[in-house]
Amino acid sequence: MRWISLLTAVVLLALPLCAWAGDTDPGIPSNYVLAFSDEFSQDGPVDPQRWTLEEGPARYNQELECYTGQNAWVEDGCLIIEARKEEREGMEYTSARLNTQDTFSFRYGRLEARVALPDGRGTWSALWLLPSDTRYGGWLASGEIDLLEHVGYDPRWVHSTIHTQENNSLNDNAITNSACLEGDPGAFHEYVLMWDRRSISTYLDGELLNHYRPRGKDMDNPDVWPFNVPFHLVMNLAVGGSWGGHEGVDGDSFPQRMLVDYVRVYVPEENA
Repeated sequence: MRWISLLTAVVLLALPLCAWAGDTDPGIPSNYVLAFSDEFSQDGPVDPQRWTLEEGPARYNQELECYTGQNAWVEDGCLIIEARKEEREGMEYTSARLNTQDTFSFRYGRLEARVALPDGRGTWSALWLLPSDTRYGGWLASGEIDLLEHVGYDPRWVHSTIHTQENNSLNDNAITNSACLEGDPGAFHEYVLMWDRRSISTYLDGELLNHYRPRGKDMDNPDVWPFNVPFHLVMNLAVGGSWGGHEGVDGDSFPQRMLVDYVRVYVPEENA
């Protein structure tokens, strides 16, 4: 999420219309237990025992938003992340970014989320993971997993990307794939991440979206596989930026909302 080049975006959008990779979601393994969940069932502020709401201007990707604690709340069974056209701390828009860096991290498991995405031109929504243990170095040396990214100027498509030191968007060779969102714009869809010792797979509505499995001899090379340390969750709705703002920002379409019905993480019982 923190950076994607224009060339990478073009490659993503050049894939065949509504193409699927073919395999289906295997479901929750029998030896997995629920380690983290938020069903967003109680109206009011975001639960501080689960999430940290970041504050301040976005300092990356040429984005236009200032993150505040007032742009995310729970209402009618959903987390609402709202981007507004309003000036704050020198930025043209406000929005929200949540993370679990201080409350929850996991190594290997299954992440499930049901999300509805905005379609205003200039929005850039994401649900992603960053390393809580950066023993291999800073971004991107310790890896990044983007379960979903979505840009409002091309609302039918959703993208899933895995970044490593060797393969990443800065090098225009990230491990990435895209799929078409069926149904009405703004509808809810289910996103799943399956991550184990040797592979990472993502799914959209039960169908395989992206898959990464290095060769056996590369598993001990952190430039290829840094995914053997704990990661935490990040959710945000950005405005503009190097990808979201590629075709400009329609300020008249704001406010825009990203809705999250639930987030759940299951981990192997021995890791619980």
